[in-house]
Amino acid sequence: MRVLLLAALAALGLGTALAQDRARDAEAARAIEQTAEEETVLAEGEGRSETFGYCTACHNTALIRRSHFSRQQWDGLMDWMTERHGMNPLEGELRDTIVGYLARHYGPQQAPARGRNPFLN
Repeated sequence: MRVLLLAALAALGLGTALAQDRARDAEAARAIEQTAEEETVLAEGEGRSETFGYCTACHNTALIRRSHFSRQQWDGLMDWMTERHGMNPLEGELRDTIVGYLARHYGPQQAPARGRNPFLN
């Protein structure tokens, strides 16, 4: 089926564009993988080292930095990553430290007071 799709795209002159898009995406992925991250990209605070060490074993910090979950959501995410992606179970004091750090520094964001619309909840 995939071969037929690629043949149809090539016939329409789209196969080259698709190949170029894939090559560009692959190059971008390689660049991200080669960029060494340092723990200082995360917010300073208690639990930063533990969070950086544990979480970057599987993914980069961009995923953390763009997420803004409640403590309960961060906690549930630990179970989801264990069940769905095979992450080593995170338990006890280490879990409390990491979840606490994430909730404090990457929790739900509030709009600045000046930017709030009083007619919206």
